[in-house]
Amino acid sequence: MRYRTAAILAAVLIGGMFCLPIAVLAAFPTMKQGPPITVLFGLGIFCVRFRWFLALPIITVLFTLAAFSSDSRREVGR
Repeated sequence: MRYRTAAILAAVLIGGMFCLPIAVLAAFPTMKQGPPITVLFGLGIFCVRFRWFLALPIITVLFTLAAFSSDSRREVGR
């Protein structure tokens, strides 16, 4: 994985975590009044609760994978 790919993936994952709750409430406005918990609503709640906590580990893991995979790719090509 390249660093550019890691950056794009991190932006998509973190952006998705911030946009999903807004999209769920826009698609189902009646969920604000105490709906039954569905999978989509549960995922939205998870993103609201843990989006700040998970942002740094997502970035760290993706860039660590990019660092290890780019080093091994350089050695193979020699």
